Amino acid sequence: MTRRQITAVFGSALLLALISLLPVACGGDEEAPTPTPIPLTTCKPAEPVVLSTPTDLPAGLAEYQSPERGYRVRYPSDWEVQPNQIALGNMAGDVFFAASATGEIKPNISVSCENIPVGTTSQQFVDTKLAVMSEIYGESPSVERTLTVDGKVASMVRYTVTSESTPEPLTVDKVDIFFADDLGGWTLTLVAPEGATGTYWSTLDAFVRSFHRP
Repeated sequence: MTRRQITAVFGSALLLALISLLPVACGGDEEAPTPTPIPLTTCKPAEPVVLSTPTDLPAGLAEYQSPERGYRVRYPSDWEVQPNQIALGNMAGDVFFAASATGEIKPNISVSCENIPVGTTSQQFVDTKLAVMSEIYGESPSVERTLTVDGKVASMVRYTVTSESTPEPLTVDKVDIFFADDLGGWTLTLVAPEGATGTYWSTLDAFVRSFHRP
């Protein structure tokens, strides 16, 4: 795996949401009750996605439509989309890479969806994500602001994280935008070199504004 490929996985697959397991009673010779399965979302639209070719794209933009998750989004036409680059447990998604690397890092924006308990609200989803981050990093970022993504209220956090899995430590800045709907828990993520988030802020803003769920 190359350094840039590591950047893609490291930058896009944030963390798996924790799904609480029901406690199993123990005692004597009594048979332990069978836990009731928790119904989960699927991250797949009910109807097959019918792909279309947009005819009104402004210059410099391309549009991607996900056959698996049904969303569509616009991104800079000189960026490269890698479908299904994220595949981690109950999370899957796509990564959009900048045209060129900045030092050791190739900036990217990703869209991922994960299966969560049916009925989970956006607030519950972000609370769970922050709890997981706190468990892993020892602390979690605060929600910087709320915004609307295709009509859904979402929460945005910003933080810096260092990966220890590369030949030498690799530090990046990340912006995560979390929300949930009836398909699953969504995360839109920007990964940029440390201190360079501002360079890609307008790209992220346009990306988020163009995002539409099925």
